[in-house]
Amino acid sequence: MGQYTDKINAIAEDFATIDYYEKLSALEARDGMMIIHYNHGGKQITFNRDSTYEETSGKAGEEIILPAIDQDYIKLKAKYESETWGAQMGKWWKKITGKTHNPNSNFSS
Repeated sequence: MGQYTDKINAIAEDFATIDYYEKLSALEARDGMMIIHYNHGGKQITFNRDSTYEETSGKAGEEIILPAIDQDYIKLKAKYESETWGAQMGKWWKKITGKTHNPNSNFSS
């Protein structure tokens, strides 16, 4: 059973890493803008008046998201936010438990 615990721990560590990268690293306000910097290198810019930030122009009231640049974060997000993630977890859980149906469903198999 230890091999499954290792897999669960690895997944939990990946999610903890994602949480770290998604935390704020700095707040910056200047020239009519509020810039939130994240640990993954991305930024969220809220423009309170027409201005420009590092070649990104915005109008008053506009919010622009600059994408993450950290490659480890990008790989983890792709791994866990893909459309197949649910299917992968379902297959993995099925393999662990050996279940062939959902015993809590109203349908019989």
